[in-house]
Amino acid sequence: MYNYKKTGVDIEKADEIIKNISSKFNMDNLENFAGVYCNNELFKGYNLISCTDGIGSKIIPLIEKNDPYTIASDLCAMNLNDLATLGAKALFFLDYIAVNKLKGDIVQKTIENLKIILSKYNCTLLGGEISELPDLIKENYFDIAGFLVGYYKKEDFLDKNNTKKDDVIIALPSNGVHSNGFSLIRKLYQDKKISKELFNSTLKPTKIYYDTALKINEKKLAKSMANITGGGIFNNLKRAIKSNLELKLDLEAVKKQEIFEIIKKYVDINECYRVFNMGVGFCIITDKNNIDKIKEIAPESFVLGELK
Repeated sequence: MYNYKKTGVDIEKADEIIKNISSKFNMDNLENFAGVYCNNELFKGYNLISCTDGIGSKIIPLIEKNDPYTIASDLCAMNLNDLATLGAKALFFLDYIAVNKLKGDIVQKTIENLKIILSKYNCTLLGGEISELPDLIKENYFDIAGFLVGYYKKEDFLDKNNTKKDDVIIALPSNGVHSNGFSLIRKLYQDKKISKELFNSTLKPTKIYYDTALKINEKKLAKSMANITGGGIFNNLKRAIKSNLELKLDLEAVKKQEIFEIIKKYVDINECYRVFNMGVGFCIITDKNNIDKIKEIAPESFVLGELK
């Protein structure tokens, strides 16, 4: 059976480092999807929110197929979706790009697409940095990361401590693997466990839930939200609920997708749900009386489970 660790990605070690840093420096924000900055003197009635992320090794096949649009779109998605979990609105974005050598125009086109996509969400691409690192980055490749800053009214803050027993979990479906688990996806493709056609389908842009999440929050329908990225459904939902609550999920409610059905043939089921979104892209924790109201905003949503 295949697993993430054998491809060089150690989730347990990463979690251990984060917990150690969080404990040592009392940084509770490290367990959230985005960091909260409070300064009552400068921002009366508001808090700033920030997050940072890249798109992982998905960037490798995207560079190979010369797809700057999806690189830019995924970078936006990974950050905007995290920001949305706290009900925050985006303000500005910065990028960091590490290259072997500056040649060709894929880097420039990525930045151009980044600016266009961010503008759709009223977010300004404020600037960035390009570093040439020939001793670190392979020839003809580059890596990119984004840093996003937003804000929210204190009265609109989504807090996992507001969640309670019998609250329901409303899920928004993913449109594939998004931008997580690609070291394992690429290994399965390399070993011919995944067809070329199916592999290419995994390279579609990650779905952006930002607008939907904000509409739900503006209607005061959410208590907490979770972006289902690295760590899968269970680990990400646990970040969005009180520690004394348990998840009771109906995984049969998730619409089956071909890519995940294939992956399950070669990867242990527990590993699947630890690495991939398995068809769930974003979740809203809410009172059961809000189910129909959320469905009006997001018709594709469905009840994934409840808290016990």
